[in-house]
Amino acid sequence: MMKRERLYFKIFWVALIALILFTILWMVLQTTFFGTFYVHQKSNELSQKLDKIYHKYAEGVYDLNVKPAEVVDFEQRFYGTTATLYKQGHKINVYAGGYSAMPSIPMSPLIMQPHYDISIHSDSPRPAKPSLDDQNIEMQPLLPTTYMNPYSERLSDALSIWLQDADRFNTLSETGQVIVTRISSFDADNENMLVAAVKLPNTVNPIGGDAYLIALATLQPVGDAVQVMSRFYIYFYVLAAFPILLFAYFLSRTITLPLIQLNKVAKRLAKLDFTAVVRMKRKDEIGQLAETMNSLARNLQQTMADLQEANTKLQADIEKEKQLERLRRQFVANVSHELQTPVSLIQGYAEALKDNVGHGLKRDKYAGVIIEESERMAHLVADLLDLSQLESGRFSLHWSQVPLQETVRSVLIKLAPLLNGKSIHPQLIGFDTEEWWVQSDRQRLEQVLINLLGNAIRHVPVQGRLEIRVVRKHSSVRLEITNEGQPIPEGDLPYIWDTFYKADRSGSRELGGTGIGLSIVKAILQRHGSQYGVRNEEDGVTFYLTLPLQDKD
Repeated sequence: MMKRERLYFKIFWVALIALILFTILWMVLQTTFFGTFYVHQKSNELSQKLDKIYHKYAEGVYDLNVKPAEVVDFEQRFYGTTATLYKQGHKINVYAGGYSAMPSIPMSPLIMQPHYDISIHSDSPRPAKPSLDDQNIEMQPLLPTTYMNPYSERLSDALSIWLQDADRFNTLSETGQVIVTRISSFDADNENMLVAAVKLPNTVNPIGGDAYLIALATLQPVGDAVQVMSRFYIYFYVLAAFPILLFAYFLSRTITLPLIQLNKVAKRLAKLDFTAVVRMKRKDEIGQLAETMNSLARNLQQTMADLQEANTKLQADIEKEKQLERLRRQFVANVSHELQTPVSLIQGYAEALKDNVGHGLKRDKYAGVIIEESERMAHLVADLLDLSQLESGRFSLHWSQVPLQETVRSVLIKLAPLLNGKSIHPQLIGFDTEEWWVQSDRQRLEQVLINLLGNAIRHVPVQGRLEIRVVRKHSSVRLEITNEGQPIPEGDLPYIWDTFYKADRSGSRELGGTGIGLSIVKAILQRHGSQYGVRNEEDGVTFYLTLPLQDKD
């Protein structure tokens, strides 16, 4: 939490300070350089406009005795005035003609030029040379008398300051070159002005000497504007403070909130919670980062699921391998027991016969035991051979049309000694219909039935119930064998089909088999595509299987 707050406040203060500094810098740049930039632009424009007017005078388009409308517009545009200056030696006559009659404009008593004798005239020059001391000549108005240039009165002061430079006319020696000069501090208002001058050609000079076209432009408007702007910024800062704070706040929130959300998701991912998702609809880099994190979470989730599944399968395989190892050991013990018992019996009864022990029926009994145990070992060897074929893949079926009901009855006849030994009377359910033919290998089908019915008979108590039921299911027939007795433990049900597995671990010769029979049944039924299984009943166990039906031609 503390880190998140520090990041938020850091961005907020950085944004706020940056905005304040930018605003201050903008104000300083405007107040400091705006005036200089304005003077530069004004000087260039003044020079270009005066040059244009100069060419019209030089080409004879305009008469020096007339101040045309373009010149008046020029004076209004630049808040100034224009005049013609004639220099003869140390005497200078300045004519601001073209307006209504005005009195002579005396030189400013504050600034006197020692180098020149200056006379200011309000009329236009005439072809005849006027007296240089005459400063009160009336002029005829060339424009309507309603216009009076308010800046003509400042011409004397401006020229007095402008002519303080002794080399002023040397810089204007080249005809047609406009030179703009900035002057200031010539009155109590400390007003700045621009003076532009260009030397006129001798062809348009009516009185001789050197003639110059002078333009005066005031800079007072820009000074007033700068002062107004400086006062305006005070109110601007007060009014802009709240928007700047809001902008800094929302900027910091815009940056930190997505990062906080991403951080929360990253912490959940660090705890292996790959269901975490960044819910963010943005198309910028943060949105791309969120989509990348979501993709990472999905990939990690899928990878962990695959690893979990692989680990589960591996654990199952390991457990199955351990189970098989235990079954192999148990099988070795069972086989050893199964072989040791008949071998011992055969050996004992054979020695008894050799020693002529017993007579008559007793010798026949000894011989019967030897034959029975020999058949038991032969059956065990046959099952081992079948199992070997199943595991090597060399097991094959000889398909044919097999009568199911007849095959069941045939197997029951073979198992009659076992049934009679326990006084069991099998109940055949569904056998009162016509014969059903199935696609199978009769020898292998009999092997399946002998294994299933043999297991059932071994577990049925004396005079117990044994049911064999057949039910037709569309294109197949379902065979169920239900025997009364103890149910199979639920933990053993998934494994009874495995090789070497015996649910009865007591080693009883009467109840326990070799653990191979059901494995053989499973392999044969799988070759049939059969649906088989086992389930516990309330008082017994039911094995079931399906076989494909086939019409008998």
